[in-house]
Amino acid sequence: MSEKNKGKKKKNSLSDKMENDISSVDEEIDFENESDDYDNNNNDEFYEDDDLIDDDENNFEDDDVVVHNNPNDNCEKEIQICFFTNIENEKCKIDSSTYTVPVTFKRIDLSRMVKKLLDIEDNVSFEFLINKKILRTTIEEFIRDHNILSENVIEIEYSISLRKRESKNIDKICEWIFELITIGNKLYCSTFDGTLLYYDMLNFRKIYEKKVIDNMPVYSYNIYKSKKLHNELIYNESVIGLTNGSIKVFLNEEKEKEIITRNELYLGNHIDMIKCISFNKDYSMLLSAGNDNKINIFDNNYIINELLNDLTNEHNTNKRKKKSVVFPKKCIHNDSGMITSLKFFDNIKFLSTGLDKNIKIYDLTSSYVSCSYSYNKSIICSDILNNNLFITADEHSMIKLFDVRNTNEKPVLSLNENKYHMHDKIITSLKTNKNEIYFLSSSHDGYTNIYDIRLNNLPVYTFQSNEKSKILSSTWFYNDEHNCVVNAEENNLVLHIF
Repeated sequence: MSEKNKGKKKKNSLSDKMENDISSVDEEIDFENESDDYDNNNNDEFYEDDDLIDDDENNFEDDDVVVHNNPNDNCEKEIQICFFTNIENEKCKIDSSTYTVPVTFKRIDLSRMVKKLLDIEDNVSFEFLINKKILRTTIEEFIRDHNILSENVIEIEYSISLRKRESKNIDKICEWIFELITIGNKLYCSTFDGTLLYYDMLNFRKIYEKKVIDNMPVYSYNIYKSKKLHNELIYNESVIGLTNGSIKVFLNEEKEKEIITRNELYLGNHIDMIKCISFNKDYSMLLSAGNDNKINIFDNNYIINELLNDLTNEHNTNKRKKKSVVFPKKCIHNDSGMITSLKFFDNIKFLSTGLDKNIKIYDLTSSYVSCSYSYNKSIICSDILNNNLFITADEHSMIKLFDVRNTNEKPVLSLNENKYHMHDKIITSLKTNKNEIYFLSSSHDGYTNIYDIRLNNLPVYTFQSNEKSKILSSTWFYNDEHNCVVNAEENNLVLHIF
């Protein structure tokens, strides 16, 4: 075999890491096993491009990172590359050495190469990005299509591909859950009948369950914990919005086996159903909106002071129920239609979407609209990816990604273009991942889809609920090693580990 056909490392030889031969069957283990995982669960689907399939034409025949082409082809082009990653696990990091590889390398070839460099034998595959764009062709085709100089060393970022590992039932539920929020290792849930549920996600056990409202449905819920409440993070501020326009705020102390409400008060100035409650990034402001065409802006620092007011007396064991009502600092009057979602980009700029078929971005300081998008459908839910990107799901279950820097008022990507609909029933959740790359959607059709904004309009993973039951709410949960999805189905609370 000529030297030109070998993937070799400059300054540091790859030969020590790539000594043993692997049969063509062994080389297909990664992708065959992945496929088996999905085939064993008929409800799961994994989307891959055709060029990622490990067919006979792409098989390696030995453990050097080599592509075997026509033996008569002795002039295969090569290119210099180096790897980097944002994976936190030190075991998954490669040094910054430079390697020379054939320009015909694809993702599958680079994935095997990285596994050898990291000495990984687990069934795992990697994604690769050049200039923040995912590699879906050969390196040669990529640098040609993106006008990259091949004389330079190509920096390639790698990350672990998304793949569902297992699912665990957390709890059986008898009331429908409409909101799931994870903070650290805790899961906080709210049901339509006014019951709050708390779970320990390390041990998958329910900590506490409490009905906080009687005889009135709840349609909005939010919660946060910070050192503003207590230096040791033992308190949370929990907020629920009722159908009559009332908003109730609780100061809760979290103990190992229970949650104790230490104080509570009401927020006023709404006259109809509350549909959304949102905190800004530093929790200094609280926003509420719903069916009365108003966005109320509350000073949450003042609310916190009111809640903590009676807690300085250690002998006061009775919680104080505030009879007075806290009113908003400002009120923004919307044109018409229910507001279904309020989401903050930062401490000042926030997104407002709803049934009035318009998307508005407000400046909290001035209370004026700083940017707006005309939309011809009612928007059911939305979320923020980063300071510039946000996603929406409309009444026809169409998902769109918008960029606030785009002035022509068209979405930068429609995830349901060409009549390709990911859900055929109402979308109940649209949640972004903290990596600012993934987001998920879930629906009454029983499916959860996970998307990567760097790819086309297909989800990178989709799975179905048990017994095809409706998914009422979904959210992300993060542990030390994996991204996880928590789904509230009609009768079960389920954790899916990736």
